[in-house]
Amino acid sequence: MAVSRNKLISSSVLATLLFSSVSFAAEVPKNVTLAKKQVFNKGNGAELPTLDTQKTEDKQGNNVAIDLFEGLVRDNNEGVVVPAGAEKWDISADGLTYTFHLRKNAKWSNGDPVTAHDYVFGMQRLADPKVASTYSFLIHAIKNGAEVNEGKVSVSSLGAKALDDHTLQVQLSKKNPAILDVLVMRNFSPVHKKELEKYGDKYFQPGTLVSNGPYKLTYWRVGDKLTLVKNPYYWNASKTVIEEVNYFPVQNVNSEEQMFLSGQLDMTNDIATDQFEKLKKQLGSEVRSHAFLGSYFFSFNNQIAPFKDNKKLRQALNLVVDRNVITNKVTRRGEIPSNDIAAQGVKNYQLHEYNWSKQPMEERIKEAKKLYAEAGYSEKNPLKLKITYSTNENFKKLALAVASMWKDHLGVQVELENQEWKVFLKTRQKGDFQVAFDRWNGDYNDVNTFAELLKGDNIQNNSKYRSENFDKLLKKAEAELDADKRKKYFEEALSFAMNDYPILPLYTAVAVHLVKKNIGGFTGKNPLDNISTFDLYKIEPAKVLKN
Repeated sequence: MAVSRNKLISSSVLATLLFSSVSFAAEVPKNVTLAKKQVFNKGNGAELPTLDTQKTEDKQGNNVAIDLFEGLVRDNNEGVVVPAGAEKWDISADGLTYTFHLRKNAKWSNGDPVTAHDYVFGMQRLADPKVASTYSFLIHAIKNGAEVNEGKVSVSSLGAKALDDHTLQVQLSKKNPAILDVLVMRNFSPVHKKELEKYGDKYFQPGTLVSNGPYKLTYWRVGDKLTLVKNPYYWNASKTVIEEVNYFPVQNVNSEEQMFLSGQLDMTNDIATDQFEKLKKQLGSEVRSHAFLGSYFFSFNNQIAPFKDNKKLRQALNLVVDRNVITNKVTRRGEIPSNDIAAQGVKNYQLHEYNWSKQPMEERIKEAKKLYAEAGYSEKNPLKLKITYSTNENFKKLALAVASMWKDHLGVQVELENQEWKVFLKTRQKGDFQVAFDRWNGDYNDVNTFAELLKGDNIQNNSKYRSENFDKLLKKAEAELDADKRKKYFEEALSFAMNDYPILPLYTAVAVHLVKKNIGGFTGKNPLDNISTFDLYKIEPAKVLKN
């Protein structure tokens, strides 16, 4: 239930009608006995590349940013967009200007007041080409954002202004039906300018980082853990139940499972794909699986050989991959086979289907061999490829499965290369690969968060896909406000792109975590799998309610 962007409603009415019954904090049932020690230990999958919210681009970094920082709005554990740093807002008659009224009791973790100037500074950093955020494209939604990001005008030209300490005015570059969903992202978090300028690169470290969310940073050592403790200055600190949260960077999912079973973790980041059924029998309700706006695929590097200007080869490689086998035999956790870069369940969009997706594999293989030959390859002249992926057993299994199908049906010779997460992110972004493992967790619940990945000038376009026609179709879809027409235009744009085969789509993901029974507040209903420790609480083990 996000705020309506099409109807012009005053902020006071918004607050009264839309948010009077929305929960802003962990709701502890009256018959629950809270544990005396409110410490939450969570697996986080990999080491964080950065704690700079304007530069955060990965799920691991977002998990921590959700606890440390608060934007103007946030999504709660039901996936509902609710007021956060702003308690209400007004929308101009033309829908282009949003005036946010900030909470006057909001403070930084050092006790300083959070002001509209801090939000402006954070947005300016996101736009600033000197900061070089890979998520800077988000700021294009704000007036002059693209021009600032391209270095054509100064950051002061950005359409975000502090009218006073507690009033922020944001002007959009064009009407945007999903703007509040976009502003949920922590890339729009405020920044304490004085402290950042004082410490420079050392600002995002324990002892110097100043945050405005429910928690503050006290410890971070690579290879060990990252520790956050309750921020006593947070405006809603009285509702924060968990006192301390520890994030453990455990990339090996089997090791993470053992840490959970031994009591070292209260929640895992993931589980091994081949352990789901066993763990479900063993742990029952502690295995939590829910729908998730995450798309898994492999990106072809469309700017280098053998994929550049070779649609027939890209199509052949798509044809011989059986998505049903991958979801039923490899992942086996309820994933949904997909022929689209967008994820199943995204609002107001029907996923693309290839016209051959329902054909028998024998027919698909026959067609693929024909295309493979026309692309210049054969049994005597086999295609040689390298699949690059980040170090993770689940990702390795996917790469092996796809490589096996390519080899068995076309004779493709595949080499696998795994890299540590930070290195892999840079490799993929630079385009130093042939085929790369890819996935996209929707930043917000709108199809554009997926469609933008194929936009020619998007730094997150890992496939390096360039199509003037697609960019024109996407621009048309983005500019449309009528919901039905917008849906039609996005479907047209992505259908064109998918039939150009810049990627190998695999499936829509599910989020799977092991969660101890005495962790309350976890609903599994947030479609982006955004889990805020602020919404959780720990129950006395002996007092855990039966499911």
